[in-house]
Amino acid sequence: MEPDMYISHRGRGRALRYLFLAVVILLWGTPGIAKLVTITDIPRGISDNLAFGEIVREIRIVGNHHTRESVIRLAFKSQVGHTYTQENARLDLLWISRMGSFTAVSFATEPAPDGIILVATVAETSPYIPSLSMALTQENGFEIGPSISSSNLFGTAARASAYVRFGGANNAGFRYADPQLPGRSFLFGHRLEYFHRERTNKLQEFEETTDEFFYEFLQSTTDEMRTGFRFRYMALKSDRDGVTLGADNYDHIPSFGVFVQNDSRNSVYPTGGWYLDLEVAKYGIFGGDADYWRLDLDVRRYLPVPSFGDRHSLALSSFASLVPGELGVNIPLHQEFFIGGTNSVRGWSLGSRQGRNQWLNTFEYWYRLMDQKTWQAWFIKWRMGFQVGAFGDLGTAWSDYEDLESNMIGGGGVGFRLTMPVVTMFRFDVAYGEDDFSFRMFIGGGEKPISQKNRVR
Repeated sequence: MEPDMYISHRGRGRALRYLFLAVVILLWGTPGIAKLVTITDIPRGISDNLAFGEIVREIRIVGNHHTRESVIRLAFKSQVGHTYTQENARLDLLWISRMGSFTAVSFATEPAPDGIILVATVAETSPYIPSLSMALTQENGFEIGPSISSSNLFGTAARASAYVRFGGANNAGFRYADPQLPGRSFLFGHRLEYFHRERTNKLQEFEETTDEFFYEFLQSTTDEMRTGFRFRYMALKSDRDGVTLGADNYDHIPSFGVFVQNDSRNSVYPTGGWYLDLEVAKYGIFGGDADYWRLDLDVRRYLPVPSFGDRHSLALSSFASLVPGELGVNIPLHQEFFIGGTNSVRGWSLGSRQGRNQWLNTFEYWYRLMDQKTWQAWFIKWRMGFQVGAFGDLGTAWSDYEDLESNMIGGGGVGFRLTMPVVTMFRFDVAYGEDDFSFRMFIGGGEKPISQKNRVR
């Protein structure tokens, strides 16, 4: 009887996986559900008595003590001399909120000769915050150290941070990102990162020292569409043979990729819209120790559930990385994907499946337990809110095509989210999935569809 019970369990697992895929396809493709994304409630910050249909004669900004007024004006879709519309009001709120420099944004209109004065009132976050930087990966555990971050560098609404962390791994680095703005300008659209990392690569059993640099430049082509390029450079040193392609256990890998991005999400913590990022990159394009192409496709769908109320929402995501070639020949072994765990398939142990390609899918239902509110301690102000919900993950990693389906694993559970700027969110999940019938607890930082794109997760 024991073998039959085992086969039955595997059969149920496969059925649940296909059922999960069917639900994802149904929700993405059903016209009735798809129409939900067109239902756009007026976001908070826009009152019901705004004078839509009138000509805007002046735009006045109030409350910006640190942020340059010229930068805020770049985020406006409403323009002087044009009719004030509900759609422009929605986009004004969306783009100003995306700047990330304000705890609150609200709009009002005042009468003016032959039109109106549009008044935007903002409440700013603290522009510079010294704090502790914390990170948690399932492979290397907890890291902590001093940091300083800014959500409004020099009044430009740019985000920047520098940090040093010690613990399961030692890290030091900095990040910089221009604010997201709807217009096109070569002065904006830049993002760069650098970090130095020393850690034990537990999955491949070697001591790793890595320096990585990342630069992205993107420009808006429409309100929702952006295009650009990404440059990466990795220098990785191993303490043992066979991990790198380069001599002396050292790899230098520059890469260059082009991408197209579509973003119609309705807020920083979206309840409606799409996000799509398609990138094709060549690793070793400027020389180095590797020589391969990589295609990444990141698709996310956010759906409101108005029949349950405006606090309920669904989020679906699918992320695939396809890398033709051979591990250990033109693809370094340290670039192999390992899935299972906090940032890939919850309910499974880290490294449960591995290969040079990966495909990760997630379905999540969320209930906003508490909307984001302004919190203040001493002179520091920030936004924070809470969510609870349920989720399901399904993923696979493979090198040979015949393993694509056989390596597929799935898990599901319930979770709690603490949402706040800069880190986006902290995640606390309890999930079931592995064949040992056990529940596992997972803790992660950042939105799961973003964190699953990291090499160390």
